[in-house]
Amino acid sequence: MTEGKPENDSVGTMAFWRVGLFALIFAALQWGWSVQQDSALFRLWVEDLNVRAAVVLIAAVQPDSGAAAAGPRVQAPGGGINVLQGCDGAELLWLMTAAFAVAPLAWRWRLGGWLAGLLLVWLLNVTRITALFFAWRSDPRWFDWLHNYIGPIVLVALLALYFQWIMHRAPVAEPEPDIGYR
Repeated sequence: MTEGKPENDSVGTMAFWRVGLFALIFAALQWGWSVQQDSALFRLWVEDLNVRAAVVLIAAVQPDSGAAAAGPRVQAPGGGINVLQGCDGAELLWLMTAAFAVAPLAWRWRLGGWLAGLLLVWLLNVTRITALFFAWRSDPRWFDWLHNYIGPIVLVALLALYFQWIMHRAPVAEPEPDIGYR
């Protein structure tokens, strides 16, 4: 045994495999979503759950905006926005799904955290679309910053904080009993 290095590096090996599995799951989900562009599932997520909800929120904030959902677009007099694949918030879903898939959590915490996370991702994305709508109408340069830099960083940070909160709240798993072999 070398000084400062544990004899059994199973924790480091397990972390390595979790990171690899996370990346594999995320990539598979991302690829799967990329082939769904014209599917009913894509339309449900983008048009019904995100665009229509954003229009409701826009109307609540500014009733005279004239915003209306038109497929993947939020249309309004004075300008609207298109919600395209890659701007639909699905990547947040895949990040969260991959994270909960590999997290060392009991299945109830894993499933509960994932389901609550679905709601969180949806709320964050509808809020983001609403903010982008107002940014585009007020200053297209601000829209670019919000869309390309600020929005993604904030959303990923909020999702990471949520995941960390779940990991902190979940009970610590009981150590496996030592059955006397190594």
